[in-house]
Amino acid sequence: MALAVVYQLSYLRSQRWLSATFTKSFALLSVVGFFVRLTLLGVLLWAIATYTSLNLVAVVVAFIVVFTALSGYSLYRFAKGRPPTSPQVLL
Repeated sequence: MALAVVYQLSYLRSQRWLSATFTKSFALLSVVGFFVRLTLLGVLLWAIATYTSLNLVAVVVAFIVVFTALSGYSLYRFAKGRPPTSPQVLL
């Protein structure tokens, strides 16, 4: 579970930093950042599987569940903080 929390925090902080620092190349750097975080997660999961007796499937499932819950909560907070838009704006 701590792995998912650290991953979510690194995601949020890196996105905030990228959006504040690089405005023109934000989309490209976001994609690159995603692949870097995915690679680091894979290396960490490989290390967990190799050097501990933890069940890798259980670790991956726990990560997915906690990360999904944290992402949903983050999206909820993001949507709650914005003023409601009229339907005409969406068209």
